[in-house]
Amino acid sequence: MTTIDPETLQERLENNEDVCVVDIRSEEAYEDGHLEGSQNRPIREALLSGNVEEALAELDDLPNEEELVMVCDAGVASTETARQLQDQGKDASALEGGLDAWTRGQE
Repeated sequence: MTTIDPETLQERLENNEDVCVVDIRSEEAYEDGHLEGSQNRPIREALLSGNVEEALAELDDLPNEEELVMVCDAGVASTETARQLQDQGKDASALEGGLDAWTRGQE
């Protein structure tokens, strides 16, 4: 699975399932609004610049025992990040539609 829909993520978080939510947007974007309990790893710009190895190195210390859910604005960069992490053997997915879809679902 490469993506997870907002409703499923909401259920997993409410049920305290082993999920680590990682927001890959800039620190400024994160401060403007983010999923409660998520951690900020601002690697989106490095990814877009083609520095994939450098960006992924910033995620090396994420837990292996939890599903990693990557978050960006619309889900594009986070989906690519999740694919790269899956290639490394991690249980990773991206929030479908990104924070935009999450925010719409919370209204």
